[in-house]
Amino acid sequence: MFKCNFHAHSRFDDGTEELESYIQSALTNGFRVFGFSGHAPVNFDSNWNIRSEDLEEYTNTAKALKDKYKDSIEIYVGLETDFYPGCTDWRKKRGIDYTIGAVHFLKNEETGQYMPVDGNRQEFEETLRYGFGGDMESFISAYYGKLREMLLTMPPNIVAHLDVIKKNNENQAYFSEDDEVYRDEVIKTLEVVSLTHTIVEVNTGGISRGYVKEPYPSRWILESCFDMDIPVILSSDCHHPDNIDYYFDEACDLLKSIGFKSQRVLYGDEWRDVAL
Repeated sequence: MFKCNFHAHSRFDDGTEELESYIQSALTNGFRVFGFSGHAPVNFDSNWNIRSEDLEEYTNTAKALKDKYKDSIEIYVGLETDFYPGCTDWRKKRGIDYTIGAVHFLKNEETGQYMPVDGNRQEFEETLRYGFGGDMESFISAYYGKLREMLLTMPPNIVAHLDVIKKNNENQAYFSEDDEVYRDEVIKTLEVVSLTHTIVEVNTGGISRGYVKEPYPSRWILESCFDMDIPVILSSDCHHPDNIDYYFDEACDLLKSIGFKSQRVLYGDEWRDVAL
């Protein structure tokens, strides 16, 4: 496997350890490429995004590592960017090589509150109750609708954990992925992904942190990606250097069993397909 990872969080946001610890782990584990993707600053209170005053230090530190280790590993500087009303377009930020787009919050237009989509169980239930009156179909439609809006107005290079809304859905506690409404929302979103030539992330971070037992997105969604010729990229969404390749072998086998032969990565300063 061509070992790389473009989704990682450090002490600058909601991860742990210094940036260099991730590079040292990547080298130990035989990585050829590594990308940092700290949570970009947001326009509201958050304790897990990079603070605006720390963004320059984050990018400068990553750039210094890129130069220090240039003979051993390719390093890229990215951001995981939130999409919400009035958000900043970080794709144009100087020094940023790529963006991973995500919808982590939905704004309650009545209260102005930003409600978490993938928080803990209690936060999820509060979003469902106070944001959507307990109507799970409305919650699902709002989430995927916002993803499509992001893809059409501010398309990132990579779309993060496409179905992260299933994070708290163990044993189908809130919805079934077989429901027609759910499947229709996903397929409509994949059609926009295909239209905008965005890469779908196969994210193993939910497994390493004990939330789910399979990667985001689910197998049936990945099968749809394969049928629609949508490129994928394997990422660990690691928050600690020890997890930079968590579940990679199993996820690679999953992708191969579906029919994928490659993933699309940033390598040699170009997006290209490399063999799994």
